[in-house]
Amino acid sequence: MKSNDQIIATLLPTLEQLEPDRLLYRKRSKVYLAGTLIPTLALVGAGIVFRNSGIFLFIGAGVWLVVGLILYQVKAASIGSRFKSGYKKTVIPALLSSIDSSLTHSAERGIPSSSFVESELFRTRPDRYTTEDLIEGRYGKTYLQLAEVNAQQRQTSTDSKGRTTTRYVTFFDGLFLIADFHKHFHGRTFVFPDKAEKSFGGFARFFQKMGGRSQTDLIQMDDPEFERDFKVYATDQVEARYVLSNAMMRRILAMQKRFGKDVRLGFKQSSLMLAVPHHHSYLEPGTNLAATDKGQVIRMLNDIRYFLETVEELDLNTRIWTKE
Repeated sequence: MKSNDQIIATLLPTLEQLEPDRLLYRKRSKVYLAGTLIPTLALVGAGIVFRNSGIFLFIGAGVWLVVGLILYQVKAASIGSRFKSGYKKTVIPALLSSIDSSLTHSAERGIPSSSFVESELFRTRPDRYTTEDLIEGRYGKTYLQLAEVNAQQRQTSTDSKGRTTTRYVTFFDGLFLIADFHKHFHGRTFVFPDKAEKSFGGFARFFQKMGGRSQTDLIQMDDPEFERDFKVYATDQVEARYVLSNAMMRRILAMQKRFGKDVRLGFKQSSLMLAVPHHHSYLEPGTNLAATDKGQVIRMLNDIRYFLETVEELDLNTRIWTKE
């Protein structure tokens, strides 16, 4: 495996070529945003002062705002997208190659919505679904797919006058991983954050027993810390305890401390499914940092490594298993 310095030395010439796009984007962003917002605010202010012609000034402000945002999108945002796309295509494949040459990256592809729904990690079916930055391939003995996912639910409300309003609410925005375990599970095991118990104490156990996936039972685990933070539902209690070994539970707790409370896992058929909400931007270069910034490259590499190390540890736990 290449060292961090070797990786950066390989990438540096190409990153230097991307820097002019980043600088141009930042320059044009300031110009077009200022050219949009300052006249818009001035027209709104004038509309408040000169009430007789205020309606026309407000309309003018609205028109200017729309035109300005269109110009910003065409003249500035497109350059920013070009910079980010070029950065990803340069950096991410090189980072993956330094870890395992069989891993590939596709910025436009992701995890299909059908796979997201079939994981059963969320009860809500998404009405809007976007996914990108697919990392795919074999890491050691394990075939995996890792991508960013944003899933939204449509909510409709009607006011007292019968007017209907529709909005979309995000119920998951983060990283979604599917990894092959080289074992066909007989049952289904799910690990969810124990929000109810934290809020209502032991009395919530009664309600949790009613909250599992179909044909699953609530399983009480032996690790007190894990039991405080998570609830486990499974169709096969023996298999669930075998899958959730002490080492596995400690790893899940470590993941929770780094990425936040709402870490969810599922074990079904022959796969591990893992959903981790965003804690910070993932595989997205910042336009406020130089393209050649070493820290940004290392942060991306560490993010990728963290998930792959998780898969690596799970793979060690499955070497005594064989697929049937």
